[in-house]
Amino acid sequence: MPFAVNGTGVPLVDWDIGESYAGLLPISQNASETRKLFFWFFPSDNPSATDEIAVWFTGGPGCSSMLGLLQENGPILWESGTYGPTKNPYAWNKLTNFVWIDQPVKTGYSTGEPDILNEDDLVREFKGFWRNFMDTFDLHNRKIYLTGESYAGFYVPYISDGFLKENDTEYFNIKGIAINDPFIGNAQFQQEIILPDFIE
Repeated sequence: MPFAVNGTGVPLVDWDIGESYAGLLPISQNASETRKLFFWFFPSDNPSATDEIAVWFTGGPGCSSMLGLLQENGPILWESGTYGPTKNPYAWNKLTNFVWIDQPVKTGYSTGEPDILNEDDLVREFKGFWRNFMDTFDLHNRKIYLTGESYAGFYVPYISDGFLKENDTEYFNIKGIAINDPFIGNAQFQQEIILPDFIE
């Protein structure tokens, strides 16, 4: 299968990480598209997860989602102060099919010249990538859960809204979201909003 990762050949990892797929897919269906997003997809062994998939976005903006995969919720854990990776007993792909995606264009291992000016542009490009991803792995009609942290407080709601507006359950069957420590507005305001109640 295209994009298959050799589970026993990941550098510095001394165990078989199991079935996974990684690579680049274009952000549109245009044959000459040069902008591509990087993904690492781990199908789950959980028999209850056959009809769903979850996505992780590390925020930033501009932070690679590989940070989440390698230091937070992925099957490989490289913790601060350690000399090598360890297995993550709490990896989220144990619960469901999970994909970590570097986006927008030029983030992490994603390639091409970025041209987005706002979150609406980001949604358009992500939907193009997602359509290609769903086709590549034949994941049509799956229930989709979008997750993330930090600036994903913008990514997740905007992309979810974009999926809902498509009204297309074959490709964009959004069913839920989860955001950890989200950035949702003006940074100064967000940091100080708790002060009035604290001062009283």
